[in-house]
Amino acid sequence: MLSIDSDLGRHLTIGGYILKTRTIPIHNILSYTKANESRPAYEWAAQSTFAVAYNLWGLDGVILLCSLIIAITFSYLYIESVSLTGLPLTSMFIILLAASASSIHWLPRPHVFTFLLLSFWTSFLERARKTDTDSIYWLPLIMLFWANLHGGFIFGFLIWFAYLMGEIWEWAVSKDGTPQRIAKLSKIGVYSLAASMITPDGWGNWLAVLGNNSKYILANTIETMPPDFHQAGTWPFVILLILVIILPVLTRTRLHASKIFLLAGMAVLGLYMARNIPLFAIVSISSISECARSFSERVTQWNKFEARIYLLQEGIYSRLWPIIATIGLIFFISIRSSQHSELTYRFNASVFPVQSANWLKEHPQSGNMFNEFNWGGYLEFRLWPQQLVFVDSQTDFYGESIIREYQKVISIDPGWEEVIKKYSIKWVIVKEDSPLSRKLMSLDIWTSIYQDPVTIIFRKSK
Repeated sequence: MLSIDSDLGRHLTIGGYILKTRTIPIHNILSYTKANESRPAYEWAAQSTFAVAYNLWGLDGVILLCSLIIAITFSYLYIESVSLTGLPLTSMFIILLAASASSIHWLPRPHVFTFLLLSFWTSFLERARKTDTDSIYWLPLIMLFWANLHGGFIFGFLIWFAYLMGEIWEWAVSKDGTPQRIAKLSKIGVYSLAASMITPDGWGNWLAVLGNNSKYILANTIETMPPDFHQAGTWPFVILLILVIILPVLTRTRLHASKIFLLAGMAVLGLYMARNIPLFAIVSISSISECARSFSERVTQWNKFEARIYLLQEGIYSRLWPIIATIGLIFFISIRSSQHSELTYRFNASVFPVQSANWLKEHPQSGNMFNEFNWGGYLEFRLWPQQLVFVDSQTDFYGESIIREYQKVISIDPGWEEVIKKYSIKWVIVKEDSPLSRKLMSLDIWTSIYQDPVTIIFRKSK
């Protein structure tokens, strides 16, 4: 899924800047349309980590890093599920289903860190709810890392709120909750809130993350749209939804109110935006595992079979093999990268302006550029800082006004020439078969200076 969008190019550009200058930008440095406006690099830790991986092994290193984060996430969730149920085979089926549902958003971007930290966060919250002895400081520590890795830290607070409300509900209605646990969860929230503000721009990361509230932008961005259930990739999510609804009834498992609030809230978010589906998949594992344990207690033969699998798994030291395999894989890639200059992974030349970027490196253009939206990150990766982009995928930052102006130009809607004039655009790089390219081809003041099967570049002559 490397070629779905060019966000990775932007993250590598920012990460490379941080490593080179030893400074974390809190203002926009990538585009001229919002030059020097406040834009904290709230994903700076992830971007720097990506840049380190890229400097070591190119895109192969970045893909390896993201793969390892996803693998560690679901390995951890598997271990937690087995610890809860004692059913390794059942746990494996649950994890595979959750991983399949989450794979809809497996992209080489900082949000993979949210997958891992969300699994830790939910697990530690559950322990904090169940026991009175666990330290509450692990959760603020997780939040400190999370707030500097990815804006998904907001979901940590939504989950915390679900747990707090669930504990209050149990105390007020079922008499199972305790004021001590409510106080404990409240302290966790306060300490974690303070930890979330220990960032290069203080609480500016909250403003950056919560700033994407334009209905127009959200409705025209694929990953912020509701899931399309005609696509097979969403079907594991549907299965998970069905399981969390019917399994507690069929197995007569009483889920804590915190889990009910959590599952309901995350399910709604998953139905509202497709990119939230992996988060629902991760938090649903614990509840499904709990129901599986209740079911296994009634099926003696299956329980005995699982017990044998459990003993076999423990007997071959199964937790050691992933570590050995990971070390071996890193060693293999290190040897391969030292012996071969060609990488396994690269930006797809049929999707991104790879050839034209090569040409622009040798024939740099002066003046402001207008570019395809999905090429912004890649052009930053190849041409920055010599060339700033018109727009990239940070729709929350550019806002509805600029995104509408971009759409007006790219679609040749009435007023598109006024936008060109407003931003003093001197040259344009767009898809070879786009409406804009066909329009500019017909105008005398625009001259085609480069063309390949993917890209065409125009320059204004007057």
